[in-house]
Amino acid sequence: MKILFKITGSLLSELKAQLTQPHQFASERVGFLLCRVALIEGGGLVILAHSQHDVSDADYIDDQTVGAMMGPAAIRKALQVAYNRQASMFHVHLHEHRGQPHFSRTDERETARFVPDFWNVQPDLPHGAIVFSEDGAYGKCWIPGREDALDITQFTVVGIPTRKL
Repeated sequence: MKILFKITGSLLSELKAQLTQPHQFASERVGFLLCRVALIEGGGLVILAHSQHDVSDADYIDDQTVGAMMGPAAIRKALQVAYNRQASMFHVHLHEHRGQPHFSRTDERETARFVPDFWNVQPDLPHGAIVFSEDGAYGKCWIPGREDALDITQFTVVGIPTRKL
């Protein structure tokens, strides 16, 4: 199944600015993108990011074994946003390097644990996780009715110029 993810250049710039802000103890930041979803011909999906939801400083847990650990309040708040805004939610973080990023084993394990929780508030929408780099992106999408996550096929930054990551 083809899964296309689109984000405006301005939203991506805002997101990266937020994700690079220093934190008192976490070595990286995390957040969420609120998205709308549409079916495309042939049974695929296009996911359109339209705004971001930041994880508050107080909602990080001091866990030096990972770059950033969200506490239960961060998840609760993101679930509430998904419910109130009827949004498909994508957890995001940044690897500050050039080239294609990938999830760490911890990213794989933790996102598989909490991303499907968004079906409790928006059961008919796909949800997922994305890691961005300076010039790339990698992500997975959990689709209702499927147990396994699917790789996002293509990332497009919409603007002047429009470009693929």
